[in-house]
Amino acid sequence: MEGAKDPSRAPMTLFTFQTREDLKQFATGCDADIGGTSTLHFELDDSPERNKGIAGAPSTARFRGEMRLDVRPELRGKIRGGYAGFRSKPRPSLFGEICDDVSNHQFLGLRLRLGGDPRLRNSYFVNIQTDGPLTTDLWQHRLYFKRNDGGWEDIFVRKTS
Repeated sequence: MEGAKDPSRAPMTLFTFQTREDLKQFATGCDADIGGTSTLHFELDDSPERNKGIAGAPSTARFRGEMRLDVRPELRGKIRGGYAGFRSKPRPSLFGEICDDVSNHQFLGLRLRLGGDPRLRNSYFVNIQTDGPLTTDLWQHRLYFKRNDGGWEDIFVRKTS
């Protein structure tokens, strides 16, 4: 019977970062959008030496920039600087926004490579928004990196209720 089967718990790829089209699914932002002085770049990286260790991926996304706490002089004391990020864009359809059903999965897996100043190695976060009655519900998880050699690593965020 088809309905009697257990739900699939097989790994499910939500997003890839291997082509320019893949990167168009994401929006970027940093404090420079509101008067800060940070910079960000979100681009395709096809460098073989940096993509070594990612099987079958000649290209990956590279998120980089300079984080600065300062803001333009006329905005000092009015806004706070020091952030940069990217997020998936809404995926509208005829019947509303497309959301991925991950209710049968226990973890969100991220394959990442850390760069930049070693003092900032555990200053990265992932925000997860659910499709629920409150669209402002957001869960934030700090990403803890174990590697120090700049290599790729898989980081898992445990699903909460």
